[in-house]
Amino acid sequence: MGRISKGLAAGFVAALVIFTVSGRSLAEEVPARPLALDECINIALGGHPRIKAAEQDLKAGEYRTEQAKAVYWPWLTFNASRNYRHYETLVRFGSTPAKTSARFVANNFAFNANWTLFDFGRTYYNVRGLSELESSLTKDLTAAEQSMAFDVVNAYFSLLQAEKLVDVANETKAASQSHLEQATAFYDVGVKPRFDVTSAEVELNNAKLGLIEAEHTAKLARVTLNTVLGYPPTAPTEVVDMPPTEKLSGSMDEYLAKALAERPELKSLEFAESSARMGVRAAYAGYLPALSASGSYSWYKEDHSDMFKSDNVMVAVDVPIFEGLKTTAALGEARARALSAGYRLEDTRRNVEVEVGAAFLGVEDAAAKIDTLVSSVKKARENLDIAHGRYEAGVGPYIEVTDAQVAFTQALTDKTRAEYEYHIAYARLLKSVGKTAGDKGLGL
Repeated sequence: MGRISKGLAAGFVAALVIFTVSGRSLAEEVPARPLALDECINIALGGHPRIKAAEQDLKAGEYRTEQAKAVYWPWLTFNASRNYRHYETLVRFGSTPAKTSARFVANNFAFNANWTLFDFGRTYYNVRGLSELESSLTKDLTAAEQSMAFDVVNAYFSLLQAEKLVDVANETKAASQSHLEQATAFYDVGVKPRFDVTSAEVELNNAKLGLIEAEHTAKLARVTLNTVLGYPPTAPTEVVDMPPTEKLSGSMDEYLAKALAERPELKSLEFAESSARMGVRAAYAGYLPALSASGSYSWYKEDHSDMFKSDNVMVAVDVPIFEGLKTTAALGEARARALSAGYRLEDTRRNVEVEVGAAFLGVEDAAAKIDTLVSSVKKARENLDIAHGRYEAGVGPYIEVTDAQVAFTQALTDKTRAEYEYHIAYARLLKSVGKTAGDKGLGL
């Protein structure tokens, strides 16, 4: 087996860093040159809606935290109004009624200030909880970027695999064309029967069908990559091939420990659980009193009269006595949310263990498969040469050539698939352990 590409590790590791939004437009022109893996990842992360949505979720979380912090500051308001009042009064002087009326125009102005001085941790724990939730959203963004990067890797190597299989199909077609020409030449001189010619024609037709299917698969793979990158589906995107691979170092337990320590999904849930615990404390503070201060300054003036002014300063203690069990219900809800967050975290830890184990075994199995298929291709090539030589010497039937060609094509196809499946399995293991920018490859 070959050596694992250092470039693969470097390229995919670059995907797992939190990228700054570059403002890249999805309609950006497709480069005329082949794209490297890290370039594809940067393009996808620069403008994909999934990443943009996660970024906006984080911004919304930041604004929620700022809203909660506003309670720490005094709130100041100003009110102004202008009133028009009209009075009519009907009075009698003996039997004679008389009507009187009056009109007043008044202006009202007031400044009001309110400040929560102390609420026994209600605001503090609310702010702490939202801050933890903000950290959770930051990890969600990282997880979204890692997921997006893996989608790029999958599409990238699927395209390379499909293109290599087109090459295999072209080689098979060329070999089948050569077999047909040889069988026809032998038939023309009376050395071989017509059956060999028709068999070679069937072989060539099968090779042509195989090529058509391989080209179709390559087209679909290119459409998939273009979609991930935000390019038009029919864009003629080309990618740079990656070198062969090297075997892993480290045990499954080491990779699992790294995943449990660094997976952004786990970190996100840990912050979410912490946020829920802060919610419990904030809800409990609802049983406790709140100390606040308020003040106002107002003035009132009617037309053709003197101005009336007033000011007021007050310190108040709000002691909850009975709120219809609202606080009790809120505390129960907060506790249930905290327990739910803890259970989700434990469930995700178990899923991560399964994912890392499956990814680790997938890499090992893919490596072993390549080793076996390299030998299979070599032996199938030898068998094809032997069958071809026997046929040319007139001691072997054409069916041996056909069978040997089919076996060689299958072995070469399987080896090609396995090589790129290894790349994908390697990338899946990178993602499963939550690789960060400081890591170099999978060596621990």
